Amino acid sequence: MSNCHSSVLPLMTLAVIAITLAVSLPSAQASPAVVKADSSHKDSGDRVYQHDLSDLDHDEDEDEDDHKYDHEAFLGKEDSSKFDKMSPEESKANLGKIVDKIDKDNDGMVTEKELSDWIDYISKRYVTEDSRKQFLDYASSPADKLSWDTYKARNFGKDTDEATSKSMSRDQRRWQRADRDGDGMLSLAEFTDFTHPEEAPHMRELVGLETLEDMDKDKDGGVDINEYIADMWTPSAGEQEPDWVKTERETFSNVRDKNKDGRLDQAEIASWIVPEDYNHVEAETRHLMSQADTDKDGRLSRQEIMDKYDVFVGSQATDFGEALGRHEEL
Repeated sequence: MSNCHSSVLPLMTLAVIAITLAVSLPSAQASPAVVKADSSHKDSGDRVYQHDLSDLDHDEDEDEDDHKYDHEAFLGKEDSSKFDKMSPEESKANLGKIVDKIDKDNDGMVTEKELSDWIDYISKRYVTEDSRKQFLDYASSPADKLSWDTYKARNFGKDTDEATSKSMSRDQRRWQRADRDGDGMLSLAEFTDFTHPEEAPHMRELVGLETLEDMDKDKDGGVDINEYIADMWTPSAGEQEPDWVKTERETFSNVRDKNKDGRLDQAEIASWIVPEDYNHVEAETRHLMSQADTDKDGRLSRQEIMDKYDVFVGSQATDFGEALGRHEEL
């Protein structure tokens, strides 16, 4: 079986990589979730899809890491790295070009909505580009549609064993859910939902179901405490249960198991895996507005942004980004 999803994941944070491998990729490409030793344990947060805007921690103390977080959220990781190597003059010149892109109505002011839309675009750029790259492995144009038969032939072939047949059925179920117009074929937008279901609200329920199927080893329709812990930790011979496992047991009972029936159902898993209670884009937008909106009118003038250019793009800082080979024009 060929691996259609073999492309690297250059922009994802470690947490996102974990959930992408466990949830986002079609089942034929999914990876086991069990960790073999406490020294490299994986807690329940590693299964959570958090579309963080940067690998870095972020708080309000305005230290170097906070500025770096802002830079990656505003520019994307690769372009943030480029800006770090520029002089202040170069940074400001290129920031001006970005401001022109953000200011959609060309009124010379950046509204909170325009800034939010930009940060949302940056945060989703990986998903867009990754899906487009995969789609064009099958299709000659982004305007084409991809048939299930073409996808199946490339990924599963003709001779399938029981495990492969099971994976194929699971992929077909996801395909059908992503196929919004029901024509049996996927457009690029629908294919994006197929490869990254955690990004699409109408796929959220399926993300919960697929995770349930992965973790429910006894196939009773729920994930009990033992299955929950086993997904994160497999003890070595004679190993005592570490404190973090005890904490996870408490989390299972007090947080995850909302109806207190001793196991997690599909809805409870979905609320854990694809949380809806925190929006990183909105939080970062509010943060940047608070930093730069000196006259407190709810908008950012070009001058306000330039006055705080170090918050948005920085200058000649240490290169903390990875050189990932992306060379598009800003």
